[in-house]
Amino acid sequence: MTTKHTKACPQCGYSSDNAPLRVPLPKARIDNFLHTNDFFTEDEGNIFRSFIGNGQSKLNHLEARIISVKALLAELEGAKAELVKALSEQKTILNPMRRMPEDLLVEIFLHGAGIYTDPGEYFPSAGHSLDLGSPPWTYSRVCRRWKEIAMRTPRVWTRVKIDAKRREFSLAKSMRGDDRLPLGLSLLSGYLGRSAALPLTVYLDMPVFSIFSSSNLDDHALYAISVLMSSHSRRWESLFLGRGQVFDQINTVFSDSFPLLKMLQIREDSGMSTAPAVDIPAPNLKSWVTIGKAGLTQVNTTLSVKLYNQITDYSISNFSCEAVSRMSPLLPRLRRLVVRELKLRSSWSFFLISSGCFPGLQDLVVEQSDPGALNVLQPFFNSITCPALTSLSIIAHDSLKSVIQDFEKRSAFNLGYLDITGHTRILEGSLQNTAALKTLVLRDIGKTSELSVASVFSYLGSTTVSLGPGSSLGSPFPALHRLELHLCSTPVLMEYDTMEALFLCVSSRLNSSSHSNSVSPLEVFITAPDGQARKMLNHPRLGELRSLGIKVDIVAF
Repeated sequence: MTTKHTKACPQCGYSSDNAPLRVPLPKARIDNFLHTNDFFTEDEGNIFRSFIGNGQSKLNHLEARIISVKALLAELEGAKAELVKALSEQKTILNPMRRMPEDLLVEIFLHGAGIYTDPGEYFPSAGHSLDLGSPPWTYSRVCRRWKEIAMRTPRVWTRVKIDAKRREFSLAKSMRGDDRLPLGLSLLSGYLGRSAALPLTVYLDMPVFSIFSSSNLDDHALYAISVLMSSHSRRWESLFLGRGQVFDQINTVFSDSFPLLKMLQIREDSGMSTAPAVDIPAPNLKSWVTIGKAGLTQVNTTLSVKLYNQITDYSISNFSCEAVSRMSPLLPRLRRLVVRELKLRSSWSFFLISSGCFPGLQDLVVEQSDPGALNVLQPFFNSITCPALTSLSIIAHDSLKSVIQDFEKRSAFNLGYLDITGHTRILEGSLQNTAALKTLVLRDIGKTSELSVASVFSYLGSTTVSLGPGSSLGSPFPALHRLELHLCSTPVLMEYDTMEALFLCVSSRLNSSSHSNSVSPLEVFITAPDGQARKMLNHPRLGELRSLGIKVDIVAF
């Protein structure tokens, strides 16, 4: 019988015939020879000599195989590296961003450029319009497709911020000669050009400059930028002026008309003196915002009589109560007033605040985050009357129950919209004329004991509340259409069955209604911690409320 030999692998030399060479003697005998000087027998010597001869040949064969295997390993590692690179490239090619629809990319660009953010919140932290490292410039530097989309989306370029104190001006000062002027103008001109003919929202913060009496290159640069901006003033829709802006320059350098201008915001400093009245041809200017510092007692910036008569929406922040009351005779057509972070100038100024009547005011918003808000808001509310008021929003952290009672009694208004925090305690019977109220917004529910979820539903479901002078008792806010509840994250709230309480409240109001089948409220919007929101969404009462025709929306945070 012939023996069949296996062919060796041509790459690594492996063959099943090439079995490992085995030591012919037991390990114990080998160890004895290695640790002693005993003499081996003649047969053992022959065995050792035969093993050495065969082993050397085997060793040479193994070294040759190792060389072949190393070459094969290097080849395999190279193939692996190429495959890894190819896989990465293919994954890059299949990246979802490459296949993202253009309309979705446009929405991302618009969000990044702050188009959907309130300009007053966006501009303070936004980069300068000449900063190539900020949106929307950065979109043009990602790839050719992004650049093309950004270039043909004019709306992305409609937020324009010029701040002479920012980085690009400091970089310009390190440049030689007049090179900085053409560069800055070229960038700004290109930025404005990409916005096509769309309305612009503009922020300007430029210090005093005099092109006629100064050889300072900074003044020439500022003047040139001002002239370029002025050439687009007919497209300005909103204008935000920083602390460094001198207002008489608005009347001179920006002398063109502003047919689209609807909103003007001016930020004042404590060191500013009274400036000439802003008198620009802006027939559509309706909204005016002033932001002060250090409790200024008066607004230094003034408008022309014509512009005062156009203003219907006014917002004032960080001024004293006196500054607000002094505006009442200047704004005869005012419909909406926003007052933020009032300051009380001194302890005796409480007695010196003149009263102001806003006869046409319909919407009043008051926000006071400082502790001790009562010391500031009490003299403020005591100094104003608003007989036409239909909407009142108060965000504060002190009880204003008696203050609002006096304010309502003095003004005799009938609210249709009320937005309050729990700390104010206004919900607890402060208002007498509640029959016309359609929307009620309650914030910070559960943050303090003054306004818990239980107390809210207990009050809204009661039937012993006076609805106004001479009226009978019944459920509060009988015309209530929309109820918004913004719940805080507290351990007590997690244990409370909010949906059950809401259902019982609605049932109580339905039973006490003078009109059969009159469900109130018809809309309920709730924001709550994630765990509580999930609990309400899975509650069986949710379906019962909706079966009554009530729209219930629950949003988790």
